[in-house]
Amino acid sequence: MLRFVKLGGEQYLGLFALGLVLFVLQELPYIVMPLIRMQSNPVMTMTEKAPVLNIIEKALMFGCVAAMVLLVRSDATWFSLTTPKEILCFTVAMAALAGNFIGWGFYFAGHQNLVLIVVLLCAFVAVFYGFIGLWRGNWVLAILGAAALIVHPLHVWINLR
Repeated sequence: MLRFVKLGGEQYLGLFALGLVLFVLQELPYIVMPLIRMQSNPVMTMTEKAPVLNIIEKALMFGCVAAMVLLVRSDATWFSLTTPKEILCFTVAMAALAGNFIGWGFYFAGHQNLVLIVVLLCAFVAVFYGFIGLWRGNWVLAILGAAALIVHPLHVWINLR
């Protein structure tokens, strides 16, 4: 855990290395996607129908990753599950990630319906980031995750309908 510049209160601009690992875990389906033969890939070939939502979604998702990796609390440790809140939030985040992976498994197997994509591939990612924020006491990340929970699924739903 590195802290570089105090931003205010207990927040520092720093580096949360585990955040990088969590980001790579969440991106794993995109990393393996080129190795999987699929007849169709609507997520990667969808037509953009809402350019303003696209910009907002990209900003929110980039903000989630940046906040997770670069915002560090002064009292944060590398990994902590010492309070019931930490245990609950981390468990929900990991359950969302597991649900996302299950969704990608169905998607790669050809089950590419709108509900699966919007819920498991989009909403669960925002839940993952939001609960990582709650687990870490990173309110910026928690708020960005909550906003992404609205915008990310809505944007993809509009594009794929």
